[in-house]
Amino acid sequence: MTDSQRPGVTVRGSYLALTFAGIALGGLAMSLGAGCNGRNHPGQTGDTAPNADAGAATDRAAERFEIDVFAFGRQLGTIAPCGCTTEPLGGLQYAFGYIESESSAGQRLILEPGSFLFPDPDGPEGPTDEAAWAQAVARAELLQGRFSELDGLVSGLGPTDYASSQAGAALAQLPLPRVVANLAKAARPAGVERVRVVPLGRGLSAAVTQVIDPEVAAAANAKDWGQQFPAVTEPIAALRELAPELAKAQLQVVMVNGPRALAESIAREVEGIDVVVVGAEFSNPDRGRVGTSAVQIGTTWVLEPGDRAQTISHLTLSLDASVPAGQLPDTWTLIPSKEQREAELARLEQKLSKFAADPSADARFVARLESERDQLKAALASPAIPSDVPVALIPAQVKVTCHLPADATSKQALSSYDAAVAERNRERFAGVKPPPPAPGQAGYAGIEACADCHSEAVDMWKTTIHSRAYETLVTANKQFDLSCVNCHVTGFRAPGGSEVVENQHLQSVQCEQCHGPGSLHVEDPSTDNIQLSAPVSVCLSCHTPDHSDTFDYEPYLRDVLGAGHGAEARAKLGEGPTGRELRAAALEQAGGGCKSM
Repeated sequence: MTDSQRPGVTVRGSYLALTFAGIALGGLAMSLGAGCNGRNHPGQTGDTAPNADAGAATDRAAERFEIDVFAFGRQLGTIAPCGCTTEPLGGLQYAFGYIESESSAGQRLILEPGSFLFPDPDGPEGPTDEAAWAQAVARAELLQGRFSELDGLVSGLGPTDYASSQAGAALAQLPLPRVVANLAKAARPAGVERVRVVPLGRGLSAAVTQVIDPEVAAAANAKDWGQQFPAVTEPIAALRELAPELAKAQLQVVMVNGPRALAESIAREVEGIDVVVVGAEFSNPDRGRVGTSAVQIGTTWVLEPGDRAQTISHLTLSLDASVPAGQLPDTWTLIPSKEQREAELARLEQKLSKFAADPSADARFVARLESERDQLKAALASPAIPSDVPVALIPAQVKVTCHLPADATSKQALSSYDAAVAERNRERFAGVKPPPPAPGQAGYAGIEACADCHSEAVDMWKTTIHSRAYETLVTANKQFDLSCVNCHVTGFRAPGGSEVVENQHLQSVQCEQCHGPGSLHVEDPSTDNIQLSAPVSVCLSCHTPDHSDTFDYEPYLRDVLGAGHGAEARAKLGEGPTGRELRAAALEQAGGGCKSM
């Protein structure tokens, strides 16, 4: 809303309070216990406070009206993670399950800032041939189908939406309620609005638009992706021009397909904007994965979700029953999320335990920490929002994992996609083999040929995860998926190696994946025609951060060396952590493993 509509907007509790740096708990309403419908915020039937007025508190909590804003980053054509990391983030079934469990139809706003349909052709997941693009198009169809069924959805536009061979025509073939504020008039695709107004119930609505960073558009047009991305104008000027249209709604939202710097400039320079979504993180892989917590700049909240639905930014506005319909009061009271309070409680407990062992510690300082700890515990035990809070604002940064509820429709859609890909690629690649090795060059012999002379090494290999790599794909029906198979077979598309279907004697990560093709060595065993050890570069072709987050060369070597296979090399490594131990520790930290996605 505009500043004239909401003069002097304040949030009791500042960004410092949100991040728990110097938090003054006495001035903050604390919340977020277990409400009904699995909600992770207060104001729902079932919230009670342990006092004489518990019944009245429950009645008032039940009367609160909640609006939920969910912000995604760039989807980049991703429907689910590969599932190989210790904490696989993403997956439509969990993203949609969370949205459905944490909001009500007609009272939510779902923001998708563009670069949605397809992966970056120049990125690590970029399709490299016609078959891979066919899979990318199938994923885009699944994404569009599921997202378009969500009420409250508003989409933007980004460069990779133009990355397929269909270029801009893909927008019409895969329609969504798209908005862009700063497209040049002649460049605006059909069906793309400048502003979209979404009703939120109780007489409230949100006006949503999007801007595209000109540098992002220019960078896309410098690449050979086919049709040029539409011309864009200066973002802040375009938003100021749209001010009258945005002011028709009580909640004004801007999505940004571009870096955080642009989002923050909009928050500072454009009046009346309530929420700005950072839609792209280009420089920091960790931030691209988990985003950052919500911050307030002036009167504007800046949300930064992770890419590929790995992390969703969730903002809840909880209105007391006393707030008149059609109005959004000036003052919003910041309520830290349950997870934030629990993390702060753990930090305080750890700090207090250190001071307990220090007789010289300042008693007054320790007493203040103990008071903060006790208030946090009380707030966690009594989560209902006080009745003197007209509007509570509850931000959360939600990792999308298998520990969230799963949406059955999305789960079935993903299963159907896997089945369709398996059937199509099984037929498409039946009989297709990689080229034979050049005369005098080695091809791949397979594990059975290795076992003829190195049975002890092969027996040791059978105890490793490498030996079960292909089995994990079969279990998930992904054995013919072009996004997966290359790292689960040996010699993929190398001369004399394996292919998508034709890989029967080279399934899983066998000896020759590390030691190189061995047909010449089988014919003439010699140390001159085989690679005796695998440099780290061989491992890194598959053990990437996105697919093997705990990889460390020496610990992982300890898993594959030993009696019968490099016993001397194993002894030289000495004692230390193994790859299994690193992975087990990471799984424990992540709250347990997930079934294959």
